[in-house]
Parts: sequence; C-alpha cells; structure tokens
Amino acid sequence: MLKKLIRVAHSTIWWIDWIAIMLLGIIFDSVVWRGNRSMYRRVESFWAWTLMKLGGVKLEIKGRENLPKNETVVYMSNHQSDLDWPIIFMSIPGQYLFLAKKELFDIPIFGTYMRIQKYIPIERDKIRKSLKTYKDIVALIESGNSIVIYPEGTRSYNKELQKFKSFSFAFFQEARVRVVPIAIDGSINILKKGSRLINPGKVKVTILPPISFDDIYHLSAKDFCLAASNRVRQVLLDVLEKTEVIRQAEEIVAL
Repeated sequence: MLKKLIRVAHSTIWWIDWIAIMLLGIIFDSVVWRGNRSMYRRVESFWAWTLMKLGGVKLEIKGRENLPKNETVVYMSNHQSDLDWPIIFMSIPGQYLFLAKKELFDIPIFGTYMRIQKYIPIERDKIRKSLKTYKDIVALIESGNSIVIYPEGTRSYNKELQKFKSFSFAFFQEARVRVVPIAIDGSINILKKGSRLINPGKVKVTILPPISFDDIYHLSAKDFCLAASNRVRQVLLDVLEKTEVIRQAEEIVAL
C-alpha cells in the first residue's frame, strides 16, 4: 500500500511539472519571446530534462553522429509513449516541427502549446484536408523546416512496431528529403498508453543513418509510399529487435 502511495505521489509531481512548465511556455512564447524559435527550443529542452530527472528516466542515446548538419530532413520514430515527445527534444538538437493527429490539438493546454509552436495537425479521415496538409508540409520543408513524424500514427499498447500510415510518406515524392530513423526502446515501460503512473527506468534511443529514396521516386504514388514505408520500417525493426535481445540478456545477467 505504501509503495503504491509513493508511486502515485511521484507520478503526480511529474505531471505537475509537465503541465506547469508547459503553461509557462505558453505564456512566455506568446508574450515575452514571441516568434523566437531558439528560445522555444531552449524551454522545451529544459522541460524535457526536468521530466527525465523527476521521472528517474535514464536515457542512453546512440548515433548522434548520424544527424545531418545543415540539411532539412524528416525524423521518423516509433511511438511507444507520451514520453517520446520530450525524448526527441533530449535526443535531437536544432529546430524542427512535429506532425500530429488533429485530435491532439483539442487537448487543453497541450493543444494550445502545439498551436503556438505551429506544429502541424493532420486529419487522417478527411482526404481533401489531408492533401492540403501535404502541400503545407512540402512548403515548410522547402522553406528549410525539418519535420518529426511518428509513422505509426499513434502510441502502441505494446512494444510491437505497428503498421505505418501511408500519409507519413505521401509528400516525399514532392519534398524529396531524406529520412532519419529514430528507434526508441523502453519508453513504454516508463509510461504506458492508458496509464498516468510513472515507472523509473532506462530508455535506449538509436539515431540511424539517413535514408534516401532517389531510386524509387519514379514509382506511382501508391507504390512509392509502400516501398518507402517498408524501407524505413525494416530499419527500425532491425534495431528494436536487437535492442530487445540485448535488454533480455542484461536482465538475465542481473539475476
């Protein structure tokens, strides 16, 4: 009973930190340093750092040498938890915008913050609006904005990599940028979908070499999306499977 109360208290403090700093971010981003994306990112990085410290989350980040310099790219990561958002801030420096399902923009505080940051909502069930969003994404990329996408479209209830959504790749034939795959392993153990309780632990982040699609741009839109999706998915699968094997081996040694 005592352990449960401690866990609830710990989780409550963690969520207060999540909301409080986000509220401060909304105020300062809207009033004090309006339009200053450099300050936005500093606050986001500090926010992410406090969440890791308070949550007892140990990040192991590998592959930062694979991050392109002075290049507009699309970062694609698997999606295990709400924690993945601050994990990205801790793992990738520089400026980028998030692509997210429109429903998230309707969440109090969280949605307000996303709108202020000019993150990109997508309505997956409304094709015409989605097509307009694709054009907006292409324009942003052509203006030098890197994008972060979770190609599964939503968080997973388990560690299995879900099927990728085709909209995640539909704009690449026009934008023609490289993808930097990012494998996140362990965030689901910290904060599971459907739960608000925090479990201290370790998360491994692997940043992989950029992937280009120069050899498949000539394909039809449908075939291109399938080929590009399979290419990125396989790379992430390989890393996640290897990471899981290593994790299980470490648990056996610890016993």
